[in-house]
Amino acid sequence: MERRDFIRNSALAGAGIITSSGVLANGLGFHNNSVGALKIAYIGCGGRGARAVKAALDLDIPTELVAMADLFKDKMDGKEKVLLNNVKDKSRIKVTEETKFTGFQGYKDAIALADVVFITTPAAFKPTIFAEAIKQGKHVFIEKPVCVDSVGFKQIIAAASLAKQNNLYVAGGLQRRYSTGYQAVVNEIHNGAIGDILSAECYWMGGPIGDLSRPRKEHWTEMEFQNRHWRSFAWVSGGNVEEYHVHNIDIVNWVLQESHPQSVLAMGGKSPDKNFSGSLGGFDSLISNFKYKNDVSVHSYSRNIPNCKNKNGEYFYGTKGKCVIAGGAKIYNHKGKEIFSASSKEHGRFHGAHDTVQKVLMESIYHNKKYFNDAFYAAESSMTGAFGRMSGWSGKEMKWDKAIESKVTLFDYTDGTSMNSTPPVLPDTLGNYPVPTPGKTIVI
Repeated sequence: MERRDFIRNSALAGAGIITSSGVLANGLGFHNNSVGALKIAYIGCGGRGARAVKAALDLDIPTELVAMADLFKDKMDGKEKVLLNNVKDKSRIKVTEETKFTGFQGYKDAIALADVVFITTPAAFKPTIFAEAIKQGKHVFIEKPVCVDSVGFKQIIAAASLAKQNNLYVAGGLQRRYSTGYQAVVNEIHNGAIGDILSAECYWMGGPIGDLSRPRKEHWTEMEFQNRHWRSFAWVSGGNVEEYHVHNIDIVNWVLQESHPQSVLAMGGKSPDKNFSGSLGGFDSLISNFKYKNDVSVHSYSRNIPNCKNKNGEYFYGTKGKCVIAGGAKIYNHKGKEIFSASSKEHGRFHGAHDTVQKVLMESIYHNKKYFNDAFYAAESSMTGAFGRMSGWSGKEMKWDKAIESKVTLFDYTDGTSMNSTPPVLPDTLGNYPVPTPGKTIVI
């Protein structure tokens, strides 16, 4: 099938539902079905997004950056300069001042101009933006995590289902699934190398993810301050579990071949030092005991505090041996003899497959390769992190089926949201932000 026919068919597939909801077919962004470059909208102009866009613009197939959107123009301008200084072919950057959109609602106009939407905003905003992109009939790259609570989870799943129905490709930012090293070791486990898995551990213990040492400008509203320091606030980022540890949780779900655990009991806490915290309004340490089918027990450890012991990896224990994944991967039999090894030397960095995500997505769209949609497992893994957070914050043991029905949301993103809106958490007279109180905090 030629690209012209593929683009036309994708647009028409979406139109059956999209036009019925009031969105015109000529707003799908496929530019008169011409055989041209895949047009990209870059929404959420941070470092991860800039790397993703660069990877897409440097591909051999024709690609163009036609629109950008961010809450802040200075952020957009800065990342446009980064791209102009680093993209191989600068002529592929077609953004103009008229196609750079600011504010909480700017994403809608950016989506309308594109074939493929790169959603690299903080997690709290992704469900709404993803739903709009799919509604407008666009293919999507959505960086992890994709949601911070059950309301956003269900919104992602609904949009992912519509994307699948309309043959819209979705690539997710859980890039370890694109790593040949991870693929090799997971394949060994799935083929029975360690037997039936009895238990597992996963860790992301590292430095802080937030930083409030940068000064607050007088003209900023509280909403602007928190969004300019979004990693420091749990309601925007989802907290340290979602922002970083979701990678480890996703590997556990993948290895266990389960979309999610059945139950969780968690506990955590917050350091008194607020400057480095990634979880104001939340915790910066969380230990979760997830129970999967067949009573498989998984211990999840997330902590982001400076000057502490760091650890990152996944450990699986089975009836025939164990597997350790930490930089590389090794499998041992029940006697402790190494029977499999996968290293970065032969597979490249285990945690460095970011650019592969964009390559697979853009080439799949352009050449009409086998359809895929990562949004489902990205949503399940992101919600698994939120599941642990809900248990830790409340102090309650949680069942999955009940947790995903919760209507308690960290943030309600609407068409009326602006920099003058009141954020979900506010400081007290001493400048301290609230901390969840297990036994009192309501999550369902």
